[in-house]
Amino acid sequence: MYTDLQGTALQRSRNHYGAALYCGGYAYNNNNVIVAEINRSESHAVDALSKHYPVAAEQVQKSETTPSSPPCGKTCSYEWDKKEDGKYYPLLYKAVNCTNTLYRMAHSPCPVIRPPPRFPPPELLTNFTIDGQCPVSVFRYYDESKKVAKSHYSVKMFRKLLDLDNVTNINRYRDKNTLKPALLKYKHLIRQKRVAVVGTETPWAEAILLNLGAISVITVEYRKLVIEDERVITTTPYILAEQFLSGHGVPFDTVFTYSSLEHSGLGRYGDPITPFGDLEATAQVWCMVKPGGHFILAVMVSEDRNSCSIVWNAHRIYGSVRLQHLTANWRVLDEFRALDRMKHRIFVMQKV
Repeated sequence: MYTDLQGTALQRSRNHYGAALYCGGYAYNNNNVIVAEINRSESHAVDALSKHYPVAAEQVQKSETTPSSPPCGKTCSYEWDKKEDGKYYPLLYKAVNCTNTLYRMAHSPCPVIRPPPRFPPPELLTNFTIDGQCPVSVFRYYDESKKVAKSHYSVKMFRKLLDLDNVTNINRYRDKNTLKPALLKYKHLIRQKRVAVVGTETPWAEAILLNLGAISVITVEYRKLVIEDERVITTTPYILAEQFLSGHGVPFDTVFTYSSLEHSGLGRYGDPITPFGDLEATAQVWCMVKPGGHFILAVMVSEDRNSCSIVWNAHRIYGSVRLQHLTANWRVLDEFRALDRMKHRIFVMQKV
């Protein structure tokens, strides 16, 4: 089945993009019209970094051990420096250059394609699928890349969410009353802590975290968002990364994300097309969390932990082979089955 789908994806993608170079060039259509251009090549990225952050640029240049090494190092690969047994699957250690990682977060070298490609770019298929270990199993196309109007949650609207959380389950993914008990078990990671939420359509997670005693919540979201509560600050990934690069970012105690990272790199939401989008996202979180801090992550996981796949361009479904890279440099302390409609698993992890 994988061979057929892969062959179809390769042929159709070649038909759509006669010549394509993602994350390092241009993408052309059949008429040889540029439909996407990468404005920041690897060398230009360092030049731009030098202009605005000279100390950071020096660190980036020193970190490049060989000219051919990728800008984000082993994060953008399936290699590792050290491996040990984990509680549920192997724990991988990878060297992370946070200056480089956060610069890529603020200024991605990978293209945003609108509308997103209906099939995986052929030259990236091997990396998207980990050489066929996580095949494209289904094609289910979504285009949610268009800019949308700013979402505004008034004091009254957000107050309603806070109140509802005290009497019912407000998780929009409809878990079977597993998320809240899991968070209560690890309430000490939330109470009186600075918490970030990565990815928000409606601020149900922010309401839950504040009710559990978070002292403040920073919501990180690509689209414009306003939540009228003095304990909540909204920002974009680009602005947040710039704050950390300039030395003004304050590391978080805990980061929470639910059904967000499995979409990263597939272009569905107007994000850059990259096989390692999800892996870079967890590395970015790692760079913004205090030493020994925590990450509560919910992603879709296969019932058979040995299998994984991609539903293009909707989402990834994880198995151990990719989970170990997704959670590199994080020790998994606990795992919960959300029993929701999308079969998420909730991982509570500590930075190592």
